[in-house]
Amino acid sequence: MLKVNIDRDWDFVESELLHNNFYFSQLKWKRVDLPHDATIEKNRDPNSPAKSEGYTVGCNLYYKKELEVKEEWKDKNIILEFEGVMGVTEVFINDRLIHKHFNGYTSFLVDITEYIREGEKITILVHIKNTHKPSSRWYAGTGIYRHVWLNIGGDVYIKPWHLHVKTDLVEKEVATLSITADLKNSSFSDKNIRVFFEVLSKENKVIQNFEEKLIINSKEEKKFTKKIALSPFIYWDLDNPYLYTIRATIYDENNNILDTATSTFGIRTISIDPREGFKLNGKSLKLKGGCIHHDNGLLGSASYDRAEERKVEILKQNGFNAIRTAHNPFSPSFLDACDRLGMLVMEEFFDVWEFGKVDYDYHIFFDKFWEEDLTSTVIRDYNHPSIIIWSIGNEVTWGAGCDINKINLWCEKLSKKVRELDDTRFITSALPSFEFELTERNVIQDENFFVLDMTPKIDPSNDKWGEITEKFFSYLDIAGYNYKVNRYEHDRNKYPNRIICGTETHPYTLYENWMETIKNPNVIGDFVWTAMDYLGEQGIGRVYIGFENFKGFLGEYPWFISNCGDIDICGEKKPQSYYRDVVWGIRNIPYITVLPPELYDKTLVALQWAWEPVERSWNFPGYEGKPLRIYVYANVEEVELFLNGRSYGRKECNEKTKFKAKFDLIYEPGIIEVVGYKNGREVGRDSLKTTGLPTKITAYPDRFRISSQYGDLCFIRIEAVDNEGNWVPNAENEIKILVNGVGELIALGNSNPLIETPFNKPNTNLYKGKALAIIKSIGEKGEINIRIEGNNLEGTEISISCE
Repeated sequence: MLKVNIDRDWDFVESELLHNNFYFSQLKWKRVDLPHDATIEKNRDPNSPAKSEGYTVGCNLYYKKELEVKEEWKDKNIILEFEGVMGVTEVFINDRLIHKHFNGYTSFLVDITEYIREGEKITILVHIKNTHKPSSRWYAGTGIYRHVWLNIGGDVYIKPWHLHVKTDLVEKEVATLSITADLKNSSFSDKNIRVFFEVLSKENKVIQNFEEKLIINSKEEKKFTKKIALSPFIYWDLDNPYLYTIRATIYDENNNILDTATSTFGIRTISIDPREGFKLNGKSLKLKGGCIHHDNGLLGSASYDRAEERKVEILKQNGFNAIRTAHNPFSPSFLDACDRLGMLVMEEFFDVWEFGKVDYDYHIFFDKFWEEDLTSTVIRDYNHPSIIIWSIGNEVTWGAGCDINKINLWCEKLSKKVRELDDTRFITSALPSFEFELTERNVIQDENFFVLDMTPKIDPSNDKWGEITEKFFSYLDIAGYNYKVNRYEHDRNKYPNRIICGTETHPYTLYENWMETIKNPNVIGDFVWTAMDYLGEQGIGRVYIGFENFKGFLGEYPWFISNCGDIDICGEKKPQSYYRDVVWGIRNIPYITVLPPELYDKTLVALQWAWEPVERSWNFPGYEGKPLRIYVYANVEEVELFLNGRSYGRKECNEKTKFKAKFDLIYEPGIIEVVGYKNGREVGRDSLKTTGLPTKITAYPDRFRISSQYGDLCFIRIEAVDNEGNWVPNAENEIKILVNGVGELIALGNSNPLIETPFNKPNTNLYKGKALAIIKSIGEKGEINIRIEGNNLEGTEISISCE
């Protein structure tokens, strides 16, 4: 079917009134374009029951849009497609309720054909209720936060999401493909049709075609499958993510076109084996994975195509080759970006089954709607070559009233359903420790840094976790281990045919995580929690001074950000990301971080989602003559530290020291430098210098040219610099953004995990000398002129072209 985007020009209102109330028409509607997240625009409330959602507040929303019925829609089938609506959703057409949906992360279709009358208007009204809190363990947002489409087809059409390509066999440079199309005849007469298929290269050249003649009866749905051989062909791979296109056109007996459908696909093979691990196209590969949530940082949950693409770009640039979509299906544009850029995906369906984790999460609806949501996700995403694993659940063994026998039955049922829909990918589910194991808490101590370890020790004589999970894992292809790295070798010996994936691991133990992953061939990869910071579940990566101040899992208001990711919510690398570069062998030169002098000799306490509270700075005014600690990350033999040209000696910094070296010294302004040595020779150096006071603003757009098509984005990194152009890491000046031309400012903020300023305001403060502005194209060609001003800072201007 022809897909037409209808994101523009909706009306929006927040109201508790019922839509048929007399006063409903008197409300003050606002014009809004999609995608839209209403929650991110609202002030947070320290008394909100949605604590785990970042103290955000619930909404009761209405969106409406009038559609002029076009002449070319006559006798057509019209199907609305919602990629994602957060909240309990009702869809009305001309005041008539025609659809309800209960999962904020799954796409759904609404057939509105019977309401189409030529020359008339139809009104789409969407009611979204997200007021019962808490409804999520992380920030979810509220509203129509993904795209909305009209699918338009003739009286015989290919059902949306139902043109599939499956790689059956790759042998001797020949790829055997099965092409399947689900056809529907909506008319009251039988139809003689011809379906013409074309396979197009990445360069949009037809490389193969064929056709089939069919008779499809009145009101019939018919599945058509055809096998073809493609030779030569190009693999979809991480380094060359080559995509083909399948195009199907339906003709009637008079050669009139009834419908056209297209989809991209890739040809690749995947395999797993307990002795050889995971293979992509026959080549062994360890998954360097990261878990991420669905939000887009300053944008909240609003799913702009460019924001989704940028996430994948950043993770790919930082060495990740796989992403776990925690804990729900992601947007089509995110998966499209993974296909284009070469990123593997573990797509997860559910965070909960019938046992809830918070009062109003999906467990309320799971029993009735799990099959609908799972099925729609598999069918929608079937052609994405990036997806290699389906995850049917996350930590489903905890929640009120959890029964392991019921959990096993659900695991069997869900796995069976996935295999009915798709036998080409692997199935996993992530399991954590059980409550009975958490009888003691280990402590990892590094000098004065105490990390509370939630991982129970293995007792081979009383291995309850192993006994209880054996049946659960028997239904899966891959055993998903959350925070169970210490079991890898033990379980490889105890369960020699078990294939394991570290579906969640702590960042603080990333050295051990990766060493155990590469040491055990049956462990196919490691997925850190998390690759990127996210909104909600705030403060799980925070550090407290003193055991007496430690207050458990979530940070109290005004905490808003998780603070546990390799990458912050503005897309900037954090120190743990540079350490991961060293462990993964990406970085060959040393990297310096500094534990600020105000934390020296303090007792620091954190959970394992935290990292050492180090800074990339040598600016500590007022602490001259005070001690501090230097952390160096490197994979060399030795590192030597210099302060203002004076050597402070050499220390080992290699596998023996877990790629870390520490130096204690007295702070003085100037230049600190570290030199790495191998075989007695210098192999690289890194340095930090004390900067001057911040005097002006610099701005770095991710692109100077963006599309004039509505909704393309430009991300602008903003920094305070001194007179010599050096970034000033302790600058906190207030800044303001002015935008003119064919664009608008849609978000401004920083990565401060305790930030309180809403992201939709034109002003904010710098944090660690930086901020991020996001500019949106309004759908016209021309220039976007941006002026950035700062308190006591010289401003700057830049221009972005919309082409």
